[in-house]
Amino acid sequence: MSGLARFLSAEGLPTSESDIVETLKSPRIRQIRHFVLGPGTVSNIPQACNRWIQRTGLTAKSMLVPGRVPDEYMAAAQDVREAGVVPFYWTCAVFGREKDLFFGNGTDTLMFYLVERMRLDGMQLAARRENGTGFVTAALQTTLHLPPDWRYVASHKSPKPLIAGLLAANEELQWVEATSNGAAAQMCAERQVDACVCTETARREYRLETIHAFGSPDMIFFGGLTEHGASIIRTAHATLQQERDAKFAHYHHMG
Repeated sequence: MSGLARFLSAEGLPTSESDIVETLKSPRIRQIRHFVLGPGTVSNIPQACNRWIQRTGLTAKSMLVPGRVPDEYMAAAQDVREAGVVPFYWTCAVFGREKDLFFGNGTDTLMFYLVERMRLDGMQLAARRENGTGFVTAALQTTLHLPPDWRYVASHKSPKPLIAGLLAANEELQWVEATSNGAAAQMCAERQVDACVCTETARREYRLETIHAFGSPDMIFFGGLTEHGASIIRTAHATLQQERDAKFAHYHHMG
């Protein structure tokens, strides 16, 4: 029988973003592996991750690994045990099961170690062009009724409330759950559904047409640090501090 869970300690880790970035640039860390929501990198989570990577100047060391759902790619990040490889798994503030991960399988991680604030990438209702989207867009300005032969609309669970009125106004319309905004767009492009909630990047990727633009509010995204990654960062950070102390002692002695 295993013991009770214990949250991962942040003792010995750098805390400010500048110190975190400086430590990640240490030669002791050869790769930063970011596990993100797939497919591809068209959803908001991988875009926020990429934004953090570019903003901090860590592009050369970083790679993205798209996954199906946060539970699964968090587990994939936790399985990383390679020397010199720091894994992060990325989630966002409105992920519906964030608390389940935090108090569940994520207790041996630091879920909010990295933080990136970003405007959402053009959240919208989209459909295939051949579905007469121009007519539908005009109709939605005065009524919520969709064409009577439309039966399915896909979205991730988090933005589903955005289409609550649409589902209520169209009794034949059924919601189909997608694992991400990108997956919803892919389902629409592959004719599994008639419409979807997706990002602007996903819309372009899958050549869909915008029916309604919801907007681009700010969102907070998080990079979760695993126990293995914390051990590597802790050691690299301690080494950097020792080097600073040695330099200070040297210059003090010379002075």
